[in-house]
Amino acid sequence: MKIKICGITNLEDALSAIDAGADLLGFNFYLKSPRYITPEACAEIQSTIQKTQSSISTAGVFVNSPAQAIISILDRCSLNQAQLSGDETAEILAALGGRAFKALRVQGPEMTDAALAVLPARASPPAYLVDAYRPGEYGGTGQAADWGLASHLARRAPILLAGGLTAENVAAAVRQVHPWGVDVASGVETAPGKKDALKLRRFIQNARQADRTEALLILPASWEDLPEILALQKLAYRSEAELNNDYNIPPMTQTMREIIEELGQRHFLKAVLDAHIVGSVRAHLDGVQTCHIGRLIIHPEYQNRGMGKQLMSTIEARFAGAKRYELFTSDRSTRNIYLYQKLGYNIFRCERLSDRVNLLYMEKVGNHS
Repeated sequence: MKIKICGITNLEDALSAIDAGADLLGFNFYLKSPRYITPEACAEIQSTIQKTQSSISTAGVFVNSPAQAIISILDRCSLNQAQLSGDETAEILAALGGRAFKALRVQGPEMTDAALAVLPARASPPAYLVDAYRPGEYGGTGQAADWGLASHLARRAPILLAGGLTAENVAAAVRQVHPWGVDVASGVETAPGKKDALKLRRFIQNARQADRTEALLILPASWEDLPEILALQKLAYRSEAELNNDYNIPPMTQTMREIIEELGQRHFLKAVLDAHIVGSVRAHLDGVQTCHIGRLIIHPEYQNRGMGKQLMSTIEARFAGAKRYELFTSDRSTRNIYLYQKLGYNIFRCERLSDRVNLLYMEKVGNHS
C-alpha cells in the first residue's frame, strides 16, 4: 500500500516524511489553500530531494487550473503527476495525457457513479483520489470521507483514500476500504503546512501494520479458478512484455484450453484476499526430484506486500521432499531476481531467448538433498 503525505511546504517536512517511510509527497498549488507553495519553492525542495531520494514519487495538487499551466509547473518542479482537486472535466484529463488523476469528493452512490461515467480512470494507479464532500471546499478539510462508498470504489479501481485520516483512524480505514493508498495532510500537522515528525511516524506505522494484517489465504486452485487466474496472469505479465517489447511470450498467449490441460500436470496455488484471487503460482516434480516452479504472479495493486514470498514458501512446502527447486526469469526482471535471491535461489544458467532477452535459470537445494 502507498502512503502520500500531502501539503508539503518546506524541505524539513519533506525529509521527515521520506524518513518516516512515505511513498509519495504532495505539493499544493491552490492559492487559497493554507498549504499553498510557490512553484519556485517546490522546485528548490525537489532539487534537494532528487539528489538523494530519486525513488520518491511526487504530485502537484491543482484546483481548476488550465492544462498548460499544470504541465508547466509539473515540468518546472520535476513532479511525476498532477492531482486535480477541483471541477476539472474529462477534456482537462485528456489534455494532460495520463499525467493526472482526479480527486472525487464523494456525495453518495448516484452522484459518484455519474461523475465516474464522465471522468475515466487513469490507467496507472491511483485511478482516483477519494475525499470527503463539503460544499465550496476542495479538500484539506479534515473531514472524513464516506468509507462505505470508498470501499465500493476501491473494488472497481485502485484509489487513494483521503479525508480526515489520522494515526488513530487510518488502520480502521485501511481494513474497511482496502485502498491502493492513503493520503494525509492535516492529520499529521501541528499547524496548516507544518508537519509533526512523531505524527508522521505513527500514521505510517499504523497504516503499514493494518495493511500487513489483511487476511490472505493461500489455497490449492481448481479448474473453476482458472479463468480468473489466466486473466490475472496476462495482467501481471503485461509489464514484463512491455519491458522486453514482446507481447508473444507464453504467459500472454496461453489459452483457456492450455491452462486447463496444465492444471492436470501441475499443482496450482491461489492467493485469495477478500474473495478475490490476487496471486498464483504453479509447480511440478520431475523424475529426478527437481521441483520446477513457474508463473509466480501477483496483481499489480498488491505487489510489495510479501505475497510472492508467501506463495513461494507454500509451494516449496508442498514439494518438501524435492532435492532441488528450479525456476527461470528474464534477465530484465530485476524485481523477480531480487526476490528469488532473497529466497535462496542462485543463477546457474543463462539462455539467450532473443536479441533483447536472456532467460536466467535459478536453483535452490532442497532440505532433504
